[in-house]
Amino acid sequence: MGIGGLMIAYYESLSTFKSHIENNVIVEEILDKMGQEVSPSVIRSWRNSLTEVYKVLSFSNLDPNIEVGIEYKLPISLKRVDFLIGGFDGVQDNVVVIELKQWSEVEKTDMPGIVKMQGRLYPHPSWQAYSYTQIMSYFNEAVELNNISFYPCAFLHNYKPLNHDPLLDDVYSDAISLAPVFMQSDYVQLKEFIERHIKRQSQKKLLFEIDNGKIRPSKMLVEALGNMLNQNPEFTLLDEQKIVAEYIYKLAKSPRRKDNKQVIIVEGGAGTGKTLIAIDTLARLITEKGYLTFFVSKSSYLRENFFTKLTKGIPRHTYLKTLFKGSGSFIGSSNNEFDCLIADEAHRLTEKTKRSYLYSGTDQVAEIIHASKVSVFFIDPKQQIDIKDHGSIETIKKWAHFYGADVHHHDDLKLKAQFRCNGSDTYVQWVDSLLYNEPFIHSDEVVDYDIKLFKDIHEMKRALADKNVDNKSRMISGDTFPWLSRNDKSKIDIKIGSFEAQWNKTPNFATNPNSFDEVGCIHTIQGMEFEYVGLIITDDLVIKNGQIETDYTQHPDKANEFKRPHKQKVDPEDQAILDTLIRNTYRVLFSRGQKGVYIYCTNDKMHDYLSDKIKQLNKGK
Repeated sequence: MGIGGLMIAYYESLSTFKSHIENNVIVEEILDKMGQEVSPSVIRSWRNSLTEVYKVLSFSNLDPNIEVGIEYKLPISLKRVDFLIGGFDGVQDNVVVIELKQWSEVEKTDMPGIVKMQGRLYPHPSWQAYSYTQIMSYFNEAVELNNISFYPCAFLHNYKPLNHDPLLDDVYSDAISLAPVFMQSDYVQLKEFIERHIKRQSQKKLLFEIDNGKIRPSKMLVEALGNMLNQNPEFTLLDEQKIVAEYIYKLAKSPRRKDNKQVIIVEGGAGTGKTLIAIDTLARLITEKGYLTFFVSKSSYLRENFFTKLTKGIPRHTYLKTLFKGSGSFIGSSNNEFDCLIADEAHRLTEKTKRSYLYSGTDQVAEIIHASKVSVFFIDPKQQIDIKDHGSIETIKKWAHFYGADVHHHDDLKLKAQFRCNGSDTYVQWVDSLLYNEPFIHSDEVVDYDIKLFKDIHEMKRALADKNVDNKSRMISGDTFPWLSRNDKSKIDIKIGSFEAQWNKTPNFATNPNSFDEVGCIHTIQGMEFEYVGLIITDDLVIKNGQIETDYTQHPDKANEFKRPHKQKVDPEDQAILDTLIRNTYRVLFSRGQKGVYIYCTNDKMHDYLSDKIKQLNKGK
């Protein structure tokens, strides 16, 4: 039958697959067609797992001419589907997708779709298989045109189930209902599952069609995204936000008629609506133009929280997470693979991409521009909070010129009006004067913003709880407390007198209705907003000689935001940079509240200093 055109490493008939297993040449066949090197562990997994699949298929009644695919690279992803079987069930064309695991034990978590193994978190195999079929359904045009249905499952051939097995816990019932999981004793059940959906060869070459299908958003995805946004009036654009959004849309909607790449740089401070414009552009280019477009952010917290906000009350829309991609997703992408990539929080982009303990790639800015016909960068240099933050206007322009792109960066693309902090520019100027020791000139504006200073942190929390209407208030803090509960949920991270709390437990801290008693760090809340925040100012901000200075040594030794790649310790020569990063961090923390900020200081001198500064701010009231 031969290899397909683009994405499937191995594409053969069932009879040929059996022959390759029986003659012990299956690995060589895959490697030959894959055309790239793979690790010894992957080769071992092929030998072990494919042999077990062979055992299942050998005593089945399947047509020997049905299609078998191995190692299918998912559209818009570096992920690969382990095993596919394509055929006809007597009514429709189907593809069974099998996620293969050599696991022998797992631990359950309290997160649906997430398990733990050897101290690390992994997607539940059932959820993994299901999510892969969703990507194929919603981004491969051939699936829609050929009316192909998917039936995912997971096969853990080394896994011996226990009584009350963690892999089958009730927290995973939703995932298992979407994609059943088969274990060491389930060979017959897996055979019956396959035979139920595949009875004979299809009249179409299903896997060939999928392999050669055009990668674009499907009609179902377009409709789902449109419905999702129509139910969120908070994503309405105002004034200059609308101007910037229309300008971007005008440039991005016709990239196919121009040879040159387009690079668009949008500047805007906290609360100016950068993310709203990014979401609006994403939705319009997909729903109105059918373009292959993605929202890109370094922060998984930002992606998770905006996804949660967008899909609130909308069931079974988790597959829309594929529209929200990490900034390191474009290593190895081909030139102009995507129509438009929209990089929010572009100041957080890094040079190298960290994967586990390794750093890979060239430069995230370069990789985004290379991969896309149009790339949009939303940026605020005063929100860089990590020494590895590399995104800058100069860097973007450098790589844009390298790739011969047209650069759009001018006053029409600068967002000046901020809609956070009750729209008070005077308050924002006051924060800047406070943190960067700049002069503060009070305007005639009456600052209609609720700012209160507390001596008792318990009292601050009670006042904040009174404001927590519709899940819109949170406690947040400077990052000077070690994250002890990360690996031990029973441990307390933050202790201030008799006050105790844990750091944010989940990526969607900002939107999770159960997270009020937790404390959010800068990485959890950057890019998000609340009605009220309770800000804990810790000992990395100090008062010396009548002004604010910083102390990076107050941060935990294990914290990485001040360490350069491959470094185990902070370089004291970076102290000036770290000083700016701490000030930038608090600038973000001070600006998260829409209606107000309540403040508790761990240091009495800072409390007294802020008390005087707040009186200065409130003199116009």
